[in-house]
Amino acid sequence: MSGLRGRLKRLERDTEKTVIECPTCGEEFVTHGDVAAEFIRHEWVRESGGETYRETPEDVLRLFDHKHAPGAFVEKSSGLPFLSREVSGINLGGSFVGMEDPGE
Repeated sequence: MSGLRGRLKRLERDTEKTVIECPTCGEEFVTHGDVAAEFIRHEWVRESGGETYRETPEDVLRLFDHKHAPGAFVEKSSGLPFLSREVSGINLGGSFVGMEDPGE
């Protein structure tokens, strides 16, 4: 039964595809799953020095390797910030630490 559950999880994750774009340089990133939640979780672990019980998905880690602030990225089809409540469904209640652009 656990094999079927794992396959269903992967199928669910693969159907949640989001294209995110850097507003500064236009580079695009294809992500899967709940990218906003994974981004926030990874940023919290990174900033707090905490530990996590699971790996951050590779497609989300690529956002952090980009030279521009990943928190400012936009969801391509809507043009809205991917961390906005309208796109992610998450209310961050103000500015998010990952939204500053250190390179520009």
